This record gives sequence, C-alpha cells and structure tokens, in this order.
Amino acid sequence: LPYGRRRKRFSDLRGISISVGALAQMVAEAGELTEPFTDEVRFLLRQADAVHFDETGGRVAGKLHWVHSASTAWLTLLDCHQRRGRVAMDDLGVISAMSGIAHHDGWKPYRAYDVVHSLCNAHHLRELDEIGWISHQFWANDMAALLCDAKHMVEAAKAAGATSLSTSALHSIRVRFGLIIAAGRLTNPGPLSHKRHGYEKKAYNLLVRLDTKRDDVLRFASDFRASFDNNQAERDIRMVKLQQKISGSWRTLAGARTYCAIRSYVSTLRKQNQDILGGLRLLFDGKPWLPVQI
Repeated sequence: LPYGRRRKRFSDLRGISISVGALAQMVAEAGELTEPFTDEVRFLLRQADAVHFDETGGRVAGKLHWVHSASTAWLTLLDCHQRRGRVAMDDLGVISAMSGIAHHDGWKPYRAYDVVHSLCNAHHLRELDEIGWISHQFWANDMAALLCDAKHMVEAAKAAGATSLSTSALHSIRVRFGLIIAAGRLTNPGPLSHKRHGYEKKAYNLLVRLDTKRDDVLRFASDFRASFDNNQAERDIRMVKLQQKISGSWRTLAGARTYCAIRSYVSTLRKQNQDILGGLRLLFDGKPWLPVQI
C-alpha cells in the first residue's frame, strides 16, 4: 500500500494519526528483523525436492534492477539486485547450493549451475500455439498436443497413487516426441545462407531447444517431483510487478530489498496458513516466525 493509504488505515482502524516518516521507519525496521526468517527460508529451499526460479525487472532510483525469486508451494524468497545473471543468483544463495530440481524458463544463465533442470512447458505451449497457428508449422500443434497428453497422464497416475509413469507409457511419450522433432527438422532445415527472421527464427530456436533439452522438457513425466510448468514462480513474483505498476519504482536499493524481505515473509506466512498480523507482531517483538518444510 502507498504510505498515504497506510496512514488512512491506521486512522480508520485504530484512530491513530501517524506520520509518513514513522511508517517508513517501521518498514525499514521490519525488513531488518526478517533476517533470521530469510536465512531459514534459504536453508529450506536448498533442501527442497524442487524449486521454482524467476526474475523480473524493476526501477530503482531511475535505473533498471532485477527482482529474483526462489520458491515452492510453501516457501518464498525474493531479493532485488543490480544484476540479472549469475552474480545475482549466487547472492540469492539457492540454486548455487541446492540439491533438488531447478524449475525455470529457457534463460541461458540458469545452465551455469550443475543441478537437475526442468523447463517451463507453459512457456512452450504459448510459443507452440503461436508458431503452429500463425506460421502453419503443424509439428508445433502436434508437440503441444503431446505435452498436454503427457500432463494428463501424469495427473491421472498421481491421482491413482502412482509415483511414476509405467515404462511403456514413458517410452511412448519419448517416441512421439522424437517423431515430432524429426517432422520439425524437415520443416526447419539446417543453417540457411540468409539469416532467419520473424516466426521462422522463433520456430527454429524453439525446435532446437526442445530437441537438445528434451530431458528437461519432459522432466515432469520422468520425475514426479517436477512440475509441468513454472507458474509457481510467476505467481510469487506477481506482487512485485503489481507494486511497480502502482508505484512506478523504488527510491533506493535498500528500500527495494526491504520490500522483497517483507513480501517473502508475508507470502510464506500465507502459504503455510499462518495468521499474517500475528506473524508481523512476532516480527516486531524480535521473534520472527520461522517456516517449516512441508
């Protein structure tokens, strides 16, 4: 909430008149008090079976910075950094020390880490839909159908209490995948004398990614710890985008990092069905609530 609306909330709910300066001091204090919580979340994420990663741009003091997220269905860790790539990921301290599966989109810097990768198929479906129907590359429609079929097979297997697909089912998925890739290669042959552009370039780049990273594309089918998409990360970073839309930017990097720390705390409280106001009271009492691995 903007500071003006926060002042009105205090006045309406408690009959208290409070200055913007006092509110700013409360927010800064809360950010500092979250440090034990942040350390615990970072430790738990490193031990998690699978972690979702994402990043989004944000203006800080008039310059582009990046908010990075690492999260699960029960934990959220956000931080703001001047950089987008590996330096920022190392400072966040999760993917560089984790033992589980790393969910992300196809952005290349994630590949610098020696972890098990899982690519977001929601991204792939959007790209395949665009390529298939707009540029009439029908292999893309077939691939989208295969991914959706595999997703439904995994959901049915989980509902039945299974911990994996049968060997024959997984083999069938992989054979179909290979045949569709072969059809795509015929439609998009090797390097051309002229540069690719437009949908031709998009189709070729997507085809290469699906082909060379097929194990990561199908991770959700071969390992039930993995998810079909990276929507968890996108949900957890959405409030950052909303804050930027409303406020436009942060004035300082310290302010941006404070926002991320408090948002991480509140988001994790909510995920673990804890009372938000009670958690904030504990925070200001100097005894921040600490999450558990669920």
